[in-house]
Amino acid sequence: MNTIAIVLVIALIVFTISLSIFSRRFTRTTADFYLAGRKVGSFSNASAISGDYLSAASFLGVAGAVYASGLDGVWYAAGFAGGFMVVVLFIASALRRFGEYTVADFAFGRFGSNRIRLITVIAVLLTSLFYMAPQMFGAGTTWQVLVGKGAFGMDPYTTGVVVVAGIIAFYVAVGGMKGTTLNQIFQFWWLAFAMTMVVIFSFGNGFSYPQALADASESPIVNTKQMTVAELTTENPATGKTPYDSAASLMTEEELAKVDEFIASDAEGKIPVALPSANKLHELRDQLFSEPGHRYNTFDQFSMVLALVLGTAGLPHILNRYYTNPSGSAARRSTFWVLVFIGTFYIFAPIAGLAGLGFIKEYLAGGGTLNAATVHGLLVKPDQVMPTLAEILGGQWLMGIVSAGAFAAMFSTVGGLLIAAASAIGHDVYEKYVDPNATEAKRVAVGKIAVLAFAALALFIGLAIPKYGLDQAYPALIAMMVTWAFSVGASAFVPMLLTGIWWKGTTERGATAGMLVGLISAISIIFLNIFQQLGTVGKEGILGFFGALTFPVLFTFPLGLLTIIIVSKIDGQLPKNVDQIWMRIHGTASERHEKQHGLDKVGSMFTKGK
Repeated sequence: MNTIAIVLVIALIVFTISLSIFSRRFTRTTADFYLAGRKVGSFSNASAISGDYLSAASFLGVAGAVYASGLDGVWYAAGFAGGFMVVVLFIASALRRFGEYTVADFAFGRFGSNRIRLITVIAVLLTSLFYMAPQMFGAGTTWQVLVGKGAFGMDPYTTGVVVVAGIIAFYVAVGGMKGTTLNQIFQFWWLAFAMTMVVIFSFGNGFSYPQALADASESPIVNTKQMTVAELTTENPATGKTPYDSAASLMTEEELAKVDEFIASDAEGKIPVALPSANKLHELRDQLFSEPGHRYNTFDQFSMVLALVLGTAGLPHILNRYYTNPSGSAARRSTFWVLVFIGTFYIFAPIAGLAGLGFIKEYLAGGGTLNAATVHGLLVKPDQVMPTLAEILGGQWLMGIVSAGAFAAMFSTVGGLLIAAASAIGHDVYEKYVDPNATEAKRVAVGKIAVLAFAALALFIGLAIPKYGLDQAYPALIAMMVTWAFSVGASAFVPMLLTGIWWKGTTERGATAGMLVGLISAISIIFLNIFQQLGTVGKEGILGFFGALTFPVLFTFPLGLLTIIIVSKIDGQLPKNVDQIWMRIHGTASERHEKQHGLDKVGSMFTKGK
């Protein structure tokens, strides 16, 4: 147990709760609770957006992906950072100029339909759930490394999930968007400090990026996997080899003796083994650290990058943050600072992943021991590389800073997701349809209840991940799950937002059909892929084909976009006030003011009088 790390995490939790209690006085109205009164400045909002965006996937997952997959993991860093270019160029300021509270409000205001508002709400909730899952998984795995012990009869993983879900539910319900914004600003700067410290300590301990890259690329990439006796001894019909045969070609006699003992006992459960990583692009070649593009097949390579780039524009908790800016220009300035902050962060994360590969092997070879499970000199869970590396390089203090940073990343992102989900349920459903005449106090109370309900659902998902073996189906699971959330958001929202903002001919039926097609196709393919990895769906037939698509966006985004265009062309029923809507989205503040007060018609009146 790391005492200093626990003290720092507890200090973070106390500070977080204190900020929320301080902010309680600012959450009397729904505008306060959901949008912090629309008074958040550009730099502050950029810090909060960065805290919201840099989740466990960024802080733990990107380094873990590089650690497990080599430079293939850098795709995540490039995609996560590049995604904001789509937001700043095509969406941020237009969305803020349109006003309102949520993405569902935009859909309703743009197309004038209750149907599309409700479909947008469903898409917001599903995307938020997909994004919540890796945060909860990160909470459990970080607690395992940090504390290593459970509480109240729970195992360490379960304890981490329960503690994080409980704390975030409390501080979001109490502090609303104001408290969440203050917390996200602090949490972003803390995790940026933690990442910077890890990189500084790495170079300070003799790390050289070119040398480490050359060393890591001398031999093929090896991954770890936990397997049952049956899985270890089942022969692959294509190669005639069992996983045990592959493990035996890598592991030492001492390591293999434990596997032999496990097989001989015919025990239940799983044992970690080291296996060569398959090259999916060139099956006859080994997968090397310095050669990106081998973790996935050609379709998945392009699809993953597209998901990461477009997915940022489809994350409801990020889009909602732009409504807290006082104006469209402030929203654009916020995005500029976000690009600076996260661009720097994503340069550091791959460096930490590569440094972890060398330092952890060297430490274990020298007789060192770790809280994290290892086999063959590798972490069984690559997502634990950041806290493990910090422990090796800087002892308890640095591990404490990093662990607090990991929890800060989870707190900030889950906080934003809870606000997004609460606004979808409380504002978009309750206030619009259930009780439009409810008092402000009652509306805020419903928002808080929605926060608690959604937090309970997140808790359930976090506990279900290891129970159903999903944590062993994919290497670098956190980054993978975040990409699924990006895929759902990119397929459901981005075609509707791009066409709704930039193509006047988009109709309500077209947008509705496109959202449904994108949403359903993305989720269906993701679950087919999960079931295929778990062995419940085969690789043959149409289901096998779609199940093999790790990232569906290259298929589902164009499908949603084409559906909108085709259905809109056939439908042709534009909103009656489409010109006013266009002025609201693209007009200047002066033009909108003149339009609102009829001043744009003064000149024409005098003209007619002559």
